[in-house]
Amino acid sequence: MKSRQFWDEFAEVAMQRLVDPEEGDPLLVLADTRSDLNLAHALMAAGARTGADTQLIIKQLAKPEEAAYPGPILSEAFKAAKYIVSIIDDGIDASEAMLEAKASGTSILYTEVTGVEDYVVRALLHADIDKMIRIGERVCELWEATDLCRVTSPQGTDVSFQLKPRKADLGRGALLHPGMDDFFPGMQTNIAPVEESINGIIVIDASDSVQGVVHTPYSFTMVNGVITKVEGGSEADNMREWLSACNDPTIYKLCHFSLGLNPQAGISGRMIEDERKLAAVDFGFGYQNPDFGGTVGLSDYHMDIMLATPTVYLDGKEMSGNGGFNPEMGFED
Repeated sequence: MKSRQFWDEFAEVAMQRLVDPEEGDPLLVLADTRSDLNLAHALMAAGARTGADTQLIIKQLAKPEEAAYPGPILSEAFKAAKYIVSIIDDGIDASEAMLEAKASGTSILYTEVTGVEDYVVRALLHADIDKMIRIGERVCELWEATDLCRVTSPQGTDVSFQLKPRKADLGRGALLHPGMDDFFPGMQTNIAPVEESINGIIVIDASDSVQGVVHTPYSFTMVNGVITKVEGGSEADNMREWLSACNDPTIYKLCHFSLGLNPQAGISGRMIEDERKLAAVDFGFGYQNPDFGGTVGLSDYHMDIMLATPTVYLDGKEMSGNGGFNPEMGFED
């Protein structure tokens, strides 16, 4: 993969701009046996160059049901670190050990590059980070001033929900304060809609985190924030079976609404990229990060669905659509 020649530069930018540790700060790079160890070593070396006390742990590959239950060695390492840079996204972010580490001030940055190596390099090194921040801050400002948000799509999505009084978050893909977590490369805006206000139809037309790229769109019927019906072809059948197999009612609850901001992102079937596609919409279900301030709560399961080119209306005014943002709402061209 040609992007591997850029791992050193990628790691340098990640550590210098996204983490920015101080001399002596305990910094953990976390990988597993499936990870690209060239990247893991590049991140460790870049962390050491900042002067941070940088260590690398390569953990065993976890089964899905095991990822949320790391053992005592990992758990203690999480709590001892001021910063964690993880190149795995296997559900460990929802583990009790990671939540305890966050509560004690550890900040965590996640990515998962396997299969999207070229994308993550472009998204970090070739995107205009400052412009994405400006657009994202404007989205957050508008969302926090919005009573009713409506999302539609040519494929048939028509779902509405209340945003006030929830706070929006700009996922910059950078660690800005103690006890936070984020995914890199950024960016996307995130908010937890008022759960009981979420009603309508969501047509999944791009991808989902269970199956990857969606070839035949299928739909969720939402009633008061909960999936009540899954309709469509074989991909709908697969999703219905997966939801049922979780044996957890929380996985049917919509927990976040997110909007992509990175013009380098497309739809690959990998959420680390798909969620950040410019003006694409991601709805998450199940485990809800406590930072959202919602009511869904914790779960061992989380699932995301993607809409490629939806239209987002805020109190009846179009904010975004057809892959871009409305300049009449204060967005730059």
